[in-house]
Amino acid sequence: MKKIAKLLSALASAVLLSALFSFAAFAQDPTDEILRFEITADVSEDATVNFRYHIDWLVLDSETFGPLEWVKIGAPNSNHTDVQALSETITDIRDQGNEIRIELDRPYYAGETVSFEYSFTQGNLYQIGRYVEGETVYIYTPAWFDGIAVDDLTVRWNQNKAGAWQPDADIEGDYLVFQASLPPGEKFELTVAYPNDAYAFTPEGEMRSGTGGSDGNSEDSPLVVILAIIIVMVFIIAPIAFVVFIIRFLVSVGRGFGSSTDTVKKIIRTKIEYYDNCPNCGAVREEGQEKCEYCKTSFEKSREVVEENEIKNPQKYSTDGTYRYEGSPHTFIHVSTINVPRPRSSAGSSARRSGGCASSCASSCASSCACASSCACACACASSGRAGCSVKDFFDEEKHNLKVRSYHENEA
Repeated sequence: MKKIAKLLSALASAVLLSALFSFAAFAQDPTDEILRFEITADVSEDATVNFRYHIDWLVLDSETFGPLEWVKIGAPNSNHTDVQALSETITDIRDQGNEIRIELDRPYYAGETVSFEYSFTQGNLYQIGRYVEGETVYIYTPAWFDGIAVDDLTVRWNQNKAGAWQPDADIEGDYLVFQASLPPGEKFELTVAYPNDAYAFTPEGEMRSGTGGSDGNSEDSPLVVILAIIIVMVFIIAPIAFVVFIIRFLVSVGRGFGSSTDTVKKIIRTKIEYYDNCPNCGAVREEGQEKCEYCKTSFEKSREVVEENEIKNPQKYSTDGTYRYEGSPHTFIHVSTINVPRPRSSAGSSARRSGGCASSCASSCASSCACASSCACACACASSGRAGCSVKDFFDEEKHNLKVRSYHENEA
């Protein structure tokens, strides 16, 4: 019966978290945008994968939940080591099992972009004979963001000894290059297959499908487990689904039902400047090139969010898109138009500051995270730090006291 109790508890937790995250993501406008998410992966001889993550994170709204102070980026599973910060914008980095928590060097406000980079070594990411005998395949899903769009996702996977891969990828030097642009909530999965003798693949190092093996003497029959699942679905999932449906309906009918915010249009302009020549080998940059065709070095010289009064003829850069700046072949303005929540009353703002918690980890990710310890779902969700709290840290006593103190100071 202990297994049944654990199963019921896990399912109930997953459903409750899914409902909370789903409604939170539905009811609010995006607070952030990922301009660039670049991942480099190199397989080691021991079959672990060395990952290097680079993220350019744009803050769209720092009023609703406060400025961005930290982020949590999901890892494929908890079997990783050697987590290291590689940029000065990271003041502290912590391994928290299925995710990595990153403390930023300062609070970032609406219109600001923070770039950060880190690395780690990941184990238990492959499966032997998953599709074809004699082949071992890596199955990898980068972190996804249910409430945040990813403008440019690039995964560079070292192709050394690789026999096949999907989806299609470009080949640049030693790397397979997978690219995608993801709307909020969309995930991207890739697989790379190798001969079984390419690296030191072992059954112990495979992607695990459970917390441990079964000895065949389980006291719970399949029928009992099925009955337990049915009970959970009827008495927990159905009522919660009904409540979430009602709340979503009220929100969709009109923001006037108890809402304390409306929105205003905000234009985010990012100025991107490229080198005339490759800073590494000196090759001339051709029109539209972002990386040198010879040494693969990036031509990007700088990227910064600019205000309207900092550029010439800002009215030319008022709709979404990327535009050449003042005729320069190497300078561009990237425009993003967003709707930013505007508080209507101080009481509503205070209430949100006291109890609101921002998370980009919503329904699909919540269910994955809940099952990460008992199935090979490779949780890879991500969440953003707002005013020092997130849904996952809701019961952190220190942060709870900080929020309460902040609330009373605002009321005073």
